Amino acid sequence: MTKLLDFARLSARQLMKKRMRVLLTAFGIAIGIAAVVAMVSFGEGIRYQAIETIRQQSDLTLIEVTGSIKDGTVIPITASKADLVRKIPHVEAAGPVYRVSFSTLRQTYIDVLGIRAGDLKALFRPVLASGELFPASSNQVLLGHELAGKLKKYEGIREGDLFTVVIRDYNEYGAPSDRKLAVKPGGTLRAREDALDNLLIMDLDSVSALSNESMPYNAVYVRVDDPENVMAVARDVQSLGLTANGAFRQIESVNRFMDLVILFLSIFAAISLVVGALMIVNTMVMSVYERTREIGVSMALGASQGDVVTLILAECLYIGMIGGILGDLLGIFFSWVINTAGKAYLLSQTGNLFSAFARYDLALVTPGILVAAFLVAVVLSLVSGIYPAFQAARLNPVEAIRHT
Repeated sequence: MTKLLDFARLSARQLMKKRMRVLLTAFGIAIGIAAVVAMVSFGEGIRYQAIETIRQQSDLTLIEVTGSIKDGTVIPITASKADLVRKIPHVEAAGPVYRVSFSTLRQTYIDVLGIRAGDLKALFRPVLASGELFPASSNQVLLGHELAGKLKKYEGIREGDLFTVVIRDYNEYGAPSDRKLAVKPGGTLRAREDALDNLLIMDLDSVSALSNESMPYNAVYVRVDDPENVMAVARDVQSLGLTANGAFRQIESVNRFMDLVILFLSIFAAISLVVGALMIVNTMVMSVYERTREIGVSMALGASQGDVVTLILAECLYIGMIGGILGDLLGIFFSWVINTAGKAYLLSQTGNLFSAFARYDLALVTPGILVAAFLVAVVLSLVSGIYPAFQAARLNPVEAIRHT
């Protein structure tokens, strides 16, 4: 430990003799680090805005579980599978559903959701604008807000009016065969701005009895207790051989896309890091050349090749640390410029089109980015110092002492 402290003091003393050269070299690294920090922060800012928009417009804790096809075999939703889904950790509520389509006599197509009233309350927490929920095993239905308006406008159907829907089947020869069923809207949902606004909601057992399928339902809706646990629940669902879909898939797509964007931005910004690394190599090669006699005397007095390498790399470590700190500070400054001037310019040019940007920063600087950038600067400096260090260690002490 004492030896390492001596090396640290000697290296610091050597760098202090060439302050301006060391500062300019460190700035070479700092510019590259600042560019990387700014570009990565800009990418992270765009990622954060996109994800927050999805969070506000979608229900992240709701997952739709459906069957899948594995190795050519269809894996359907069965009662046992639904029970297994309910037992997955962090599942707050789960209920089987049946999705089907009806049409009115005037050929207005209606998407139908068959679900039990208790599951509807637990999964969607519906708020009624009027009327009541449907009783079990009945033909009474609940209308989504948008669907109720459409039926009233184009069909003249109001809440409480009995109307006929057409259920299309196909016989063994593929010919269509229609059945008719009278249903009565018993209630209307308040506007939710989600898929339920356009659905006709009916008791699950009633819908299953109307279908000719062997399975009583074709999906299971799952309510997760926290958005942070959605991905874990989705993985558990997939381990059962089923398919999990929901708004979290949009976040996955955004993350994959932004990872590529950040990678390309970082590659272009890293070009300046290469320039900074070459500056360190040049600085240390010149330093070794200028101190050839000094290094020869040290080796003649007992300094080993390892000691010389350690001394040169310690100087590179200092340069990397200075460059990393300056780079982080410059990166924060560049990000601030993006968040102030960049956002103001964007809003002035696009008006209300990107008004949502006013709530968020365009560049998002995180502690993880700053720490990673600092470590990159240090590692790059040490790697750049390897060649000069070994060049110094290979000097012949006698010839080095004679060097003028």
